[in-house]
Amino acid sequence: MKLVYITPETGLDLLADSLWDGQDEECRHQVIISIRRGRIAAVRFQEMAFTEKNVRQFNLSGLTVLPGLIDAHVHLALDGIDFQASLARWQDPPAREAAMARALRASLESGLVAIRDGGDREGLNLQAREWVRAGQYPGPRVVATGMAVTKKGKYGSFLGPGTTGPASIRELIAGLVNLNVDQVKIVLSGLVTFQRYGEVGSLEFDAAELATAVEAAHTSGRPVMAHVNSAPGVDLALAAGVDSIEHGYFLTTAQLETMAARGTYWVPTVAAIANRLSDTVKRFYLEREKEIIERTREAQQEMIARAYRLGVKLVVGTDAGAPGVYHGASYLDELLYWHQAGVPAAAILRAATVIAAAALGLDGELGMVKPGYRPCLIAVRGNPLEDLKVLARPEIVFIDTLLP
Repeated sequence: MKLVYITPETGLDLLADSLWDGQDEECRHQVIISIRRGRIAAVRFQEMAFTEKNVRQFNLSGLTVLPGLIDAHVHLALDGIDFQASLARWQDPPAREAAMARALRASLESGLVAIRDGGDREGLNLQAREWVRAGQYPGPRVVATGMAVTKKGKYGSFLGPGTTGPASIRELIAGLVNLNVDQVKIVLSGLVTFQRYGEVGSLEFDAAELATAVEAAHTSGRPVMAHVNSAPGVDLALAAGVDSIEHGYFLTTAQLETMAARGTYWVPTVAAIANRLSDTVKRFYLEREKEIIERTREAQQEMIARAYRLGVKLVVGTDAGAPGVYHGASYLDELLYWHQAGVPAAAILRAATVIAAAALGLDGELGMVKPGYRPCLIAVRGNPLEDLKVLARPEIVFIDTLLP
């Protein structure tokens, strides 16, 4: 993989054999993408080309250019390999910095130009955001939540300090706003269990507490991403007006219809469950648990296909850092789970680019190849509309050095 940095002084014409721009059902061919002053200035056919002084040409023969990919749900402070070892590193600054730098680099090398971190108790994702901004480590743009809003004594103690009621919720969110988080993450339910199919950990907040959290976040101008599983939990989240449903296992068709009508984003994170059956992780589960995991994956895929047909704003997120879900490397897994479910490649790519950019608050900047957008692009050998697997190894990643 070759990494190409674009500065505000860069004058560059990319001569692409093929271009998928983030919207169309098909690729355009023999295209020039002109980059000037740190932005995409023009996209035109090569037959319309003309030579400009001090502009370098970059021949991308045999390659398809498309918008850089986006992972809307990661945890940079976890590695997907050993949860306890990850937590122990949090108290070892050099070790945790090295691990997070590796995660950032692996993400970028996999074609990710933006990621949204779902939080950690120490707020380490805020550090990672600043490292990338300052050019200390190469990586995608980090949309940070700092620490998650959780209920003390419930699931998620590694994600946030825990709250005890409305006043505590408002205090935590005010603190997060002072840290300049980009979005607010709320943990509304526990995890999916593998003891009985459809079983989910208990709800953490009641309707009034959740409304308090969402109102506090929205008043500060921060969107809310809600970790939630189970139909009752999704009902609560939708009633409170959250902006995105994260995971959303065991939601219903009626809820998908509501989400489609309201424009609520859904980040279904299939890999977070399905990858527990990968060769590196499945040995930790009993055969009965494996059967439940498999059934849960199938149900989630079925609902993703239904959500696509209903027009829900689907967004690709992997939950990287969860068991068996690795930063960057597992991104293709998520795309292929969707494709196996019957979602067309073009729709998957939109969920991975232009729709994901909107969910992260980056619409107009990332997710499309058009004038005015940032030149965060990837070039792959082959046509991803015909074979998503060509995304596994981007030949080139173009990333800008502009401060967000």
